[in-house]
Amino acid sequence: MEKETEQKENIRIFVDLDVTGNANGGIFIRSDLKETVDEIEKSGETKVVGVVYDETYNLEILTQPRGSQPVFKMIEEK
Repeated sequence: MEKETEQKENIRIFVDLDVTGNANGGIFIRSDLKETVDEIEKSGETKVVGVVYDETYNLEILTQPRGSQPVFKMIEEK
């Protein structure tokens, strides 16, 4: 049970904020993203807070100094 709790605490989910309705999971890919996040965060000073996908093979990693509060500005529909 303790391992399950630890795993849940380590999960970070990044979603498209423009999408409405339900989303399905279950498609898994193998990547070195974990190693990249670990490398960025290893100093303990920076936390990965987002990933930007731009329909290319490149991902942009968004970071924030640890201890700061994330502020997300929602786009309002007109």
